[in-house]
Amino acid sequence: MTLSCDIVRPETRAWAALPKRVSSRRLGILGWLTGLLGTAGAFIADRGWESFDDPSWYGTFRLIDMVGIASILLATGFCVLGWMLGRHAVVAAPLVLGFAAVPHSLDGYASGPVWWLGSAVGAVLALAAASRSWREVRAVRALARSSTTGRTAAVGANAVKASKRALRRGHIKALVFVATATAGWTVAFAALPAELGRTYEEMAKESSSSAFAAVAAALSIMAIATVVSQGGRLFAMSRVGKRLVWEVPAGAGLAPSWPFVDDASGLVPLKDATSGGCICLLEFRRSFPDADDRLMPEEGVHASDYCPLHGIDRINDLSAAEFAAMAAESWLWDERSELPEQSRPNENRLLLYGFAGCIYTGVPLTARAGYVDASFPDIGLARVAEPGAVVPCWDQAERPAAGVLDTVDLRPAGYTGFAFRYRHGRAWFEAPEDDAVRPPALLL
Repeated sequence: MTLSCDIVRPETRAWAALPKRVSSRRLGILGWLTGLLGTAGAFIADRGWESFDDPSWYGTFRLIDMVGIASILLATGFCVLGWMLGRHAVVAAPLVLGFAAVPHSLDGYASGPVWWLGSAVGAVLALAAASRSWREVRAVRALARSSTTGRTAAVGANAVKASKRALRRGHIKALVFVATATAGWTVAFAALPAELGRTYEEMAKESSSSAFAAVAAALSIMAIATVVSQGGRLFAMSRVGKRLVWEVPAGAGLAPSWPFVDDASGLVPLKDATSGGCICLLEFRRSFPDADDRLMPEEGVHASDYCPLHGIDRINDLSAAEFAAMAAESWLWDERSELPEQSRPNENRLLLYGFAGCIYTGVPLTARAGYVDASFPDIGLARVAEPGAVVPCWDQAERPAAGVLDTVDLRPAGYTGFAFRYRHGRAWFEAPEDDAVRPPALLL
């Protein structure tokens, strides 16, 4: 079952002109520093170092005392752990400081205005981040409209399931925070009546309702941050469009979340494997008598080493020019080798389903026979990465050093490196780090 989607193919320059998003780490640090500085300023305003050993409240315990103690616990926890919240810290900082500002202002503390000032600064930072995200969504929407190719692609069930799964996880996360926050406030207010009207000494210097309120407030803030994030995703997707397949320049800021290369090296398309003279399908069925449940028509069949059309002898009988002209054929390459990459940035593309900006990076796709699909239903969304970072180096298999027959320079044909042909194996592709470097010496 497939879903018909429009294909969007932005030009390299137009893609590079999209607004750059501030990294989650940098934005998280800014939000954390806002909370840290606001809390430190309030501590100085109240001359907190002079009252470390003073009671947490005077007179009898009140509702405002519960909130005040909870706010201090919350602000302290944010100062220690807030840097771990990533982008959520931008939303959390003004809420943490605002939560502390209310009881301290009502009780007449000198720190009241400082808490409010910190909360206002945090709100400005959050609005600036939201404004930047809004500009990105507008730019992505405009790019989608201007880059529509008029072509369509059939998107497989794995990609659709992966997209729904990513959104469902966001919904569940938000619901969990809302439910646990509600439970926390319920426990806090259930414990409060037993403490109201009691003195500091009578309660043995501790307030359980304040501790529960601090936890409940933290969960409430995380619920708000998660709902805002999920709402932003849904808004961006509705503005840009869900039924889109993006062909974006590969290595230009986005990379598949699945770290292993998902290519078709060593495979023959099924339509070629059933043509006259090809024995690949026959050899596959001979090796696997129960081949029906192993054969994947959308991926093809493994090329036979002895096939007259797709075997090793055929590969090595090709002239260098003939081989370079056929370099895009997957059966030429060893199954552990990477497929050649186009040297022209506009040709080397990463396929994404449902891309709507950095707030929803879309599901990475792989081209199949007649359609595109994700590798598996549980694959994650594409990740924001440094330009050029597509797969980790530890995922790349090493080319065999012995048995090399010759090398073919594929750069004149529009690829980024060299093909190494072997006496008793399929070819390997290798792209040198420096494109001007000559291929390594052959070990014959």
